[in-house]
Amino acid sequence: MRPERPNRFLWLAAPVLAAATPAAVQSASEAARSPETIFASRCAYCHDDGGWGTRALARRMPEGEAALLDRVNLPPAYTAFVVRRGIGAMPQFTPAELTDEELEALANWLEDRN
Repeated sequence: MRPERPNRFLWLAAPVLAAATPAAVQSASEAARSPETIFASRCAYCHDDGGWGTRALARRMPEGEAALLDRVNLPPAYTAFVVRRGIGAMPQFTPAELTDEELEALANWLEDRN
């Protein structure tokens, strides 16, 4: 009995499929990661009303501005700096976790809210 040979089509198609997959995954993830989605999934846990980050900021911020969504002076450059490097108990977020484009969109969205 002769051993089964792999399907030649798969060997020919593999490089094409491999090249197409990252773009498809990237475009799907970009569509799903709006600033609102990123905030809800990565930031709100600590920085929404009652979150640990909001309670910590309440000791230093003017009344009513501890929650990030309530801030009236939150420059995008400052947001990007803090997110990339972390501050206090807040961890840093690497470009693998949050791309530069996503971070820029999130920082601008936070500034534009108020």
